[in-house]
Amino acid sequence: MKVRRIVSIALVAAITGACCGCKDTTGSETASSSVETRKTTVPTTTETTEPTETTTETTTESTHETTQIKDEEEGPIVVYGYDKDFPELIKTYLPDTQIDYVYIEPKDYYKQLSAAFTSEDKKPDLFMCDKDHLQDWSYSDKSLSLSKLGFSYADLEDQFAYTYEAARDDSNAIKALSYELAPSALLYNRAVAKKAFGSDEPSEISPLLSDWDKILDAAKKINVDSEGKKKLISSLSDIKETYWAGHTTPWVKGKKVQIDKDFDKYFRLEEMLYAESLTFESKVGSQEWSDNLRNGEAMMFFGSLVTAKSAIDFVYGHADNPDESATDLMQETLPTSSETGLGQETVTSETTEPEDDVTGWAIVAAPNATYDGGTWLMVASTCRRKASSAEFLRSLTIDQTVLSRMALDGYFVNSRAVMKQCSTDPYFACDFLGGQNPYAILVPIAENIVVTADTEADHYAEKEIEKLLSAYLSSEIETIDEVKLQFKVGMEELLGLS
Repeated sequence: MKVRRIVSIALVAAITGACCGCKDTTGSETASSSVETRKTTVPTTTETTEPTETTTETTTESTHETTQIKDEEEGPIVVYGYDKDFPELIKTYLPDTQIDYVYIEPKDYYKQLSAAFTSEDKKPDLFMCDKDHLQDWSYSDKSLSLSKLGFSYADLEDQFAYTYEAARDDSNAIKALSYELAPSALLYNRAVAKKAFGSDEPSEISPLLSDWDKILDAAKKINVDSEGKKKLISSLSDIKETYWAGHTTPWVKGKKVQIDKDFDKYFRLEEMLYAESLTFESKVGSQEWSDNLRNGEAMMFFGSLVTAKSAIDFVYGHADNPDESATDLMQETLPTSSETGLGQETVTSETTEPEDDVTGWAIVAAPNATYDGGTWLMVASTCRRKASSAEFLRSLTIDQTVLSRMALDGYFVNSRAVMKQCSTDPYFACDFLGGQNPYAILVPIAENIVVTADTEADHYAEKEIEKLLSAYLSSEIETIDEVKLQFKVGMEELLGLS
């Protein structure tokens, strides 16, 4: 192993009166990612088929031509997915929609999904896709452009831009829509923060963790003060996704691979964390990683509320009326803050615990805006029910009434208007977070997530950096200059530039 050397180096529908329910799922620069910046569009090419029973008419904004999308076969929409709870979701929010759901265990999902396109049995009309496989399937000819379903950019104006920009192919055609989002923030243990920094309040802790130099300083302080028994983060990999979310310089210019200051800074930061034993070197998502967080041995992690649920047993909402579901509340006159007894004090970050008995967690923005998951739906090239699939996608990802009900039950839905309403509603205060409304932090993050233009180069760069960092820390590669040389060579080969 490399000697641990010390190196010097200098982140809608109105919704009121409902507590969030729990939902299990599988699992910077603030430059705008709007269409004006990137000019991503939904292509206006259309597909015609012989008429059958169901027809959907849509008008594309750019041409003002009416496109008829038709079903070629009758029957339920065939949906392939890895989420056991999906049929219940559809039953709850789209009870009139008939689907034939093919569930596949997550570990086998993409292999079996690929085989389904050529099988003689059920071929998919729609299929689920997660963040880690979104690019591969967006570039695949097994997924259809949304234009083939009659969608235009105007249909997506209320969605968080990163969700569809991350799902475009090499011709900028958008290939998927997301119905469940996972913007990522920084969550920290209040008790550990109180002991290390004299306060557990987000307003005071946030400035101490607002950039990577400060995060390194905090990691050193906790490690020294506890004589190595506690760490700021549990894993060397904790910072990876959030750090690179702030990298907006293209990796390739012309036919040359570019390496900027972010590259050197990242390797030096990881080297310092390793050299001074500032983490437990656990694997992100492992049992050890989670245990370190639950036991207060590691103070913080970067992640979404979905990740927080599995990592630290995060629970949405508050204890008031625990037996009253959001669905019940939707059937009644929705209560105001005064009716629920949740005044302005509920949404502040002040804890009600005694000063010497601080417990719980808090949430603040990370140095860069990013996301650590989400669920997308794609239309399969084998789709025989295009009209029904289009209607289904619109209902699940665009319909404000449906999205409002989902948000009441704890989903981070793909509607800027709905989630902004949640972010200002005192009823979304969360006991687990000491009275904070997590959406007040997460919605601005989701608005500012940037997806770079060359997602393929980003994907390859991430893999190369991970491989080279491991080799550098284990002394297989001795110098940063050699790391950079190997990175250039590897990227050129992967992208066919050599």
